Amino acid sequence: MKALLISSLFLMSAAAMAQDMFIIQKSMNPKNVLHFKANVEACKLQSPSVTAYWVMGEEDGHTEALTSQEKPYFQPKISYAKETESDFSLGAMEKMGSKIPDKSIRVRLENCKPKAFIELNGGEVQLTNINVSVNMFMSVKSMTISGIAQDGSKVSHKIDN
Repeated sequence: MKALLISSLFLMSAAAMAQDMFIIQKSMNPKNVLHFKANVEACKLQSPSVTAYWVMGEEDGHTEALTSQEKPYFQPKISYAKETESDFSLGAMEKMGSKIPDKSIRVRLENCKPKAFIELNGGEVQLTNINVSVNMFMSVKSMTISGIAQDGSKVSHKIDN
């Protein structure tokens, strides 16, 4: 019983340290989902404030780190970090050029829970997922950014490349 209680406490504290904020899904292998998480401990962002990992749903659901080929596109490039907020960008979004005017993703802790925000259509949107349509050469054909507007409505914005 004591071991069960200790195990439960460890799992809860480990879950509190890293919290998912949004995902990226590709048109190829859509069950393999890229998760972006904030590293939070005691209501403060820890370094690195944002990391990414794959959940391999095409297989058995295990997790994997980014490969060296994926890092230039999906490794968070942190430009600003404090205890309760952080800004980062992704190489994949930078490759879309001026089609995404503000490529910075902002992370804020709200009631100790991390949330990711991006500017879309002149307003701030809480980012929930990005769907990327790729061709057989892994070039991005389009990207659909989805989230929740400040009024609580769902927002979706498609960008063709």
